[in-house]
Amino acid sequence: MGRSGDRAGSRRRLTLAAVATMTVTVALAACGSAAGSGKASTTAKAGGTNLTMWLVTTGPSPANTVVNQAVSSFEKSHPGDTITVDYIENQSYKQKIQLAMGAGNPPTIFWTWGGGPLKQFINAGDVASLGNPAWASDFLPSSLGAVTFNGQLYGVPIEGTQPVFFFYNKTIFSKLGLTFPTTWSGLLSAVSTLKSHGYAPISLANGDQWPGLMYLEYLTDRIGGPGVFQAIELGKTGAWSNPAIIKALTDIQQLTRAGAFQNGYDSLHYSGGGSDALVYSGKAAIQLMGDWDVSQMLGLNKSFVTSGNLGLAPFPAVAGGTGDPADLAGNTASYVAISSKASTSQKTAAEAFMQDVLASSSYAKAIVSAGEVPVIKGATDLFAGQQLASYDQAIYTSVQQAPSFQYSWDQAVPPQEATPMLADLAQVFELTMTPQKFAATMDSQPSGA
Repeated sequence: MGRSGDRAGSRRRLTLAAVATMTVTVALAACGSAAGSGKASTTAKAGGTNLTMWLVTTGPSPANTVVNQAVSSFEKSHPGDTITVDYIENQSYKQKIQLAMGAGNPPTIFWTWGGGPLKQFINAGDVASLGNPAWASDFLPSSLGAVTFNGQLYGVPIEGTQPVFFFYNKTIFSKLGLTFPTTWSGLLSAVSTLKSHGYAPISLANGDQWPGLMYLEYLTDRIGGPGVFQAIELGKTGAWSNPAIIKALTDIQQLTRAGAFQNGYDSLHYSGGGSDALVYSGKAAIQLMGDWDVSQMLGLNKSFVTSGNLGLAPFPAVAGGTGDPADLAGNTASYVAISSKASTSQKTAAEAFMQDVLASSSYAKAIVSAGEVPVIKGATDLFAGQQLASYDQAIYTSVQQAPSFQYSWDQAVPPQEATPMLADLAQVFELTMTPQKFAATMDSQPSGA
């Protein structure tokens, strides 16, 4: 997830070595390290229209190939219409799309992470509404929340879903006779047991700041339900001081005081694979991470994953909380939207691409072959025979059944709110800021709603 800062580029994708050795685990990226090369610019035939599409990339990958093939197929089935694809590195994209929007010269179809940044473009009149098309019902409902505003759809998924789970070392749990806890109190008990046996209970790469945010997202939901963060998204006065937020922050500090995280957790970065290494090497037992970590682990230590030693579990329930334990947090998906500057013919062709390609089972099948978990209904049969089928199925079922799927907060809120949120939360983890101070500081920030 390319969050405020560069959350996805540092966390979500495979190492170059992994890309070189695998063909089914490379993901369509929400961020990346190198721009890929797009299609050559073409001119629409008579009676057709030319569209431009900007996508964020990690560089050449099977996922880019999936998109290119989908575009070629669309052009064949829509004679005269052409789509010129430009793959752009994450940070460059953020700057380029802002400049293009400001200059009134954006691409026809543009990549978006949804949430707050997309809403800012919508508020500025830069995004075309898709209305409520019947074909959008082909997507899992939980995948569309980040691109739905005021009852109108403004984008559709172009890559797979990426919810956050606890990943754990099954060998360690088996050795100590532990099962993964289903309650917060059970997690604290497991932390105590793991620590007493010399393990770092939880691996945390909080040098990036965004890994710690996932604890706040889930604890807030489990304690107070999805409405707590919805109030923050809407910019309601005092929303950050909700008792559920205070309790969630207090619980985070309880973990820190219990010694749940490894030494140096506040300086370790996810991008180097260090937090994963702690888990697969048996030095730490648990990590809270998005489902991209399955591919990451596979690239770093293939045998650890293929032998079944990597466990996956939902975030535990909190006693007395009103949130549903089946609720998810993470990246619902990454999306594409249509510029309001598109001509009528361009908008028609762009919507046809969304309906005929992105909402199709054939595109979903191609996404699975590139290592993604699609958000199309009925995708279960597509996982058969895939290297990560058991993980894919568990992830898909969780998304399919989730009552709520909260988009990652640092992408759901505007950048001017996300940046201090991450910085201040890091201080909460380091025990240098109280929950009350965090809430008061965030309530004083501009919401951009």
